[in-house]
Amino acid sequence: MIDFNNLKDFHLDGIKEISNIGGGHAATVLSQLVNKRVMVSVPKVHIISSEEIYRIINNQDEIVTGVLVKFLGDLTGRTLLIFPRDESMLLVDMVMGKTIGSTTILSEIEQSAIKEVANIVISSYLTAMSDFLNMLILPSVPNLVIDIGSAVLTSAYIDFSSNKDIVFCVETEFTFEDDPQPLKGYLILLPDPISLKKLLDFLNR
Repeated sequence: MIDFNNLKDFHLDGIKEISNIGGGHAATVLSQLVNKRVMVSVPKVHIISSEEIYRIINNQDEIVTGVLVKFLGDLTGRTLLIFPRDESMLLVDMVMGKTIGSTTILSEIEQSAIKEVANIVISSYLTAMSDFLNMLILPSVPNLVIDIGSAVLTSAYIDFSSNKDIVFCVETEFTFEDDPQPLKGYLILLPDPISLKKLLDFLNR
């Protein structure tokens, strides 16, 4: 197990750099998808234990929308993009060109829209990581989960990690040109122990 005491600022800086590159890639693709300017920013990145993620997300008892993607290749693990319920509704309105506030339930069409956005974002981050590390990383088909926050997080951790494992939580904000209020999501990267060591060893160089 990796000791938190061995993590340095340059580890966090490396993850921030990867996240900013991934956010830029995602913004380009999302702008093309919705035919309007979209900005994707990364205000904060956390390197924490998996048991601390609930404190960051701060809505473990509220309904959230999560999209889970496994990744394989030179690095293996799982990624989870989480949106609070209200944010996911607004995201659907933005992406589908609907009147803001008109989406009140997530039917199959709306869920497909969220999965498409999440797939773009997660794939962009994984591509940025792949290029940065010069390693092959392949995403799986996205799986959408709507449940209370704690249950959605458990779906990513079950049969995979211990409560002490290190995870990366990338706070991600989406700003559409016709709405100055950013939408907030959380991208959680959960590499398996071997992949985590590979990642940190690379950042040690």
